[in-house]
Amino acid sequence: MSSSENSPSITVLMAEYNTDPDRLRAAIRSILAQTETDFELLIVDDGGSNDVDAIAEEFMDPRIRVVGYGENRGFVAALNYGWRRARGAYIARMDTDDTVESSYLAEVFSFLKENPEFSVVSGQAVEFSTDGVSLVHGRPGEVSPKSLMRGGAPIHAASMLRREALESVGGYPVYRRAEDLALWCELLLADRRLYILPKVLYHYRVDASDFAKRRLSNRGDEIRVRLRYYPKLGAGPREYLRVCQSVASGLLPVGLVRWIRARMHVRA
Repeated sequence: MSSSENSPSITVLMAEYNTDPDRLRAAIRSILAQTETDFELLIVDDGGSNDVDAIAEEFMDPRIRVVGYGENRGFVAALNYGWRRARGAYIARMDTDDTVESSYLAEVFSFLKENPEFSVVSGQAVEFSTDGVSLVHGRPGEVSPKSLMRGGAPIHAASMLRREALESVGGYPVYRRAEDLALWCELLLADRRLYILPKVLYHYRVDASDFAKRRLSNRGDEIRVRLRYYPKLGAGPREYLRVCQSVASGLLPVGLVRWIRARMHVRA
């Protein structure tokens, strides 16, 4: 095995739990098709029903590694377990039911290497859904505390992080459905800089059933994250309005939330 295979520059990190196998295969294929080849694909098996090892073996690609612990511990635990076992100095995220452009790794990696002042770089993401609505997520440019609190966060699954930056804040804070927002806050508080490239590099799947997960009963940690970190980041009335919006969107009917989102975001 070559030195590049032993110590790749990039670890693409996935956390897998009961993903539709065909969607998982599509996600893996899109990573293996990257123009940047100096990477490993590290899949954390979070104790679901899929035979992740068998699916990975179908590709016969030595860059794929599957690790796990034989039980379901949850998404954040899987991410923290994974990055600590990563061989790369850069950690790129990828969800198991999405796909990426073939230039995803090359573009974010190139930006990080050329701009050492940034610790996190994300591409924009286009949402594709059963509604047939294509919405673009991600506001290009540097992410300041104000822009983060106003909804301009990097797209977590479309981001690459310097491993040392992730390690410096202790990895992902343990919050359900808000671990990425908490991580961005921790990094900003540590004077780390974040950036969103002005290019769609990620294809983010949203099914109708996903909106049920956004009800208020499932958004407690998101609200707690905002209330914990926003004062530290210097929030004002406009930023606290985001907390109210989180509560309101969790109370509104799912159909209405989907209608509002389709009219507030940029379409692809």
